[in-house]
Amino acid sequence: MKIFMAILKLVATGLFSYLVIALSQTLVLEVLLGGRTSPDSAPTILAIAGIGTVISGLIGGYLAARLGGARPWLAIAAVVAFLSADAIYVVFNNVGGHPLWYELGGALTLMLATVAGGWIGIRRRDQDALGPVPA
Repeated sequence: MKIFMAILKLVATGLFSYLVIALSQTLVLEVLLGGRTSPDSAPTILAIAGIGTVISGLIGGYLAARLGGARPWLAIAAVVAFLSADAIYVVFNNVGGHPLWYELGGALTLMLATVAGGWIGIRRRDQDALGPVPA
């Protein structure tokens, strides 16, 4: 039963963090930019989309690491698994109607940012555990 609860917590943490990423991506790409992102968009639009993607991934990875308990890397991997499933769906169904390189580049950027955010979360957690640094 203990293992089942640990797996359930891991999946819930991964799913929750994924949903935070998806919500923040939607806010940036659809609300802020009005869905105008494509490979031939203005450089400013692409820059904002890229920055939004990185920030979304950092937030989601950080959140997963902080909520992941004793196994933060597993929680981060769970988020990346959800992102991978999402990317596979988007690529195979050509959801955005964009070229393959564009969709894969966005997905890879998001996954790398998620892992980086998780690493930051783990580092931050470790620093919190050590307590304040004496002056």
